[in-house]
Amino acid sequence: MNKIWDVKGEKIQGLSVVESILHYKGITDEQEIEEFLSDKPKKTYDPFLMKNMKEAVDKIKYHIHNDNKIVIFGDYDVDGVTSSALLVEFFSNITDNIDYYIPNRFSEGYGLNKDAIKSIKEDMDADLIITVDNGISSFEEVSYAKEIGLDIIVTDHHNPPEKLPECIIINAKQEDDEYPFKELCGCGVAFKLAQALQRELDLPRNTLSAPLDLVALGTIADLVPLIDENRTLVKYGLKRINSNKRLGIATLRKEVGLDEKEISAGRIGYVLGPCFNAAGRIEDAKLGVKLLLEKNEEEATKVAAILHNLNSERQAIQEKGEELARLLVETNYMNHDFLVVRADGVSEGVIGIVAGRIKDLFYKPTLVVTKTEEGYIKGSGRSIKGINIYDELVNVSDLFLGFGGHEMACGFSLEEDKLDELREKLDKRAKEIKSNDPNIFIPKVNIMAELDADQLSVNLINEISKLEPYGMANPKPLFMIKDIQVNPSWTKGCGNNNVHLKFSGKKDNTFLSGIGFSLAEKYDRLSNQNTVDVVFSPEINEYNGKITPQMVMEDIKESK
Repeated sequence: MNKIWDVKGEKIQGLSVVESILHYKGITDEQEIEEFLSDKPKKTYDPFLMKNMKEAVDKIKYHIHNDNKIVIFGDYDVDGVTSSALLVEFFSNITDNIDYYIPNRFSEGYGLNKDAIKSIKEDMDADLIITVDNGISSFEEVSYAKEIGLDIIVTDHHNPPEKLPECIIINAKQEDDEYPFKELCGCGVAFKLAQALQRELDLPRNTLSAPLDLVALGTIADLVPLIDENRTLVKYGLKRINSNKRLGIATLRKEVGLDEKEISAGRIGYVLGPCFNAAGRIEDAKLGVKLLLEKNEEEATKVAAILHNLNSERQAIQEKGEELARLLVETNYMNHDFLVVRADGVSEGVIGIVAGRIKDLFYKPTLVVTKTEEGYIKGSGRSIKGINIYDELVNVSDLFLGFGGHEMACGFSLEEDKLDELREKLDKRAKEIKSNDPNIFIPKVNIMAELDADQLSVNLINEISKLEPYGMANPKPLFMIKDIQVNPSWTKGCGNNNVHLKFSGKKDNTFLSGIGFSLAEKYDRLSNQNTVDVVFSPEINEYNGKITPQMVMEDIKESK
């Protein structure tokens, strides 16, 4: 698929490349630039600015004073797992009467459910439930918890519905909430609750520094914007991860072969995070919490190996699901602008990832659905820039048994006989959007600047690295070099089935090399392969002790 190349501009006179990039991002104030680039950022906010925080702290203090049982109710993704581990670990500093509950994705689904609440009351003998990364849409479940004598506090970061649960709610996205930053993940919100309790109870500072690795893991994996307070939390959290402060993470690093490598946001997103997610997608997310809280090295090694193996199994299941969904689209839905793909037989544990891959492949908002054993349809969706998939689901909310999500991702359930109507309405809406903006379904490549070949250097890469950690709202900067003369002897396919492109070329007597993931087919289709333009992110390549710059290619096209 051809992409639109959008070049932002050139290096701004009098500014470094990094400062120019920050200016393009709208960060122009000297203090803001210094904060963004600092190794010791300070941007964080008073937790008591969050609506209902004082009430939540007082409620928790009451239950601790009375030695009541507190149960953390989490979720089966990385955000939910890290949130659960964070509060269990934090509360263990002040009470022994703490436990957690993670629902099973397949038998219970997302969020609070009445059977779980009953079990927490009767079997776990709880007095207070604190939800993390869920609960904001659980009006009936919260009412049930109160009916059977449970106190409940909801902490969440998802978009609040019109009808809120009637309990203490901590969520910066609530109406009238004065907290200045609205993009914390669930683990970030849990951390702010811990921060408020630490201040109120005058606990040691290390009770807050210790869980920062968990906050970094949850924040990166949940794809919230890595700006503002999230950037502060992630920077300090990555330092703790790389210092091997937590046995469980250190053990998993070793298991996946990253014990000798720097852990970046990218390595969490693509390697470590998926291991925790795999437990919830295939088996039991409690394994992730267990690893994060584990103090015994032998046990940690065993659990880390299980998570790694589960992730390998997840990858195999996912690949089969992707292939099926791709064939279904190519056979039935190529004229649709909002893809609703029914892929029965694909595990509901991976339909979200499959939806993301299909969205990338066809560059259209995508829902992948599968029929559950109970007979209804369960689905997960991913969107493209410019289409808020949560808002689109709100517009057809009468069709759903339940749904939730945010701008770029969603989850839902509905009766089987409503699926065709859902597909028809969403596709109609997408076509309306397309008529107003024909380019919305063409992927864009945002390029910071065009470089001369001799500007690509180790020094440039080291300077740009100050912009890390990369992630949502702070992507790796992309650059362009035009009119590169290709060396056909060294430019060829590589990797499994030769789908990737190993690139070699020259411009103005400067030799250039690069790797283009999944770009071999696109290169082969070029009618003129002699001279090309390349969009790339610059990275260090270390080989046989030699350090050189290389292009990690985002796109390639013929030079004009």
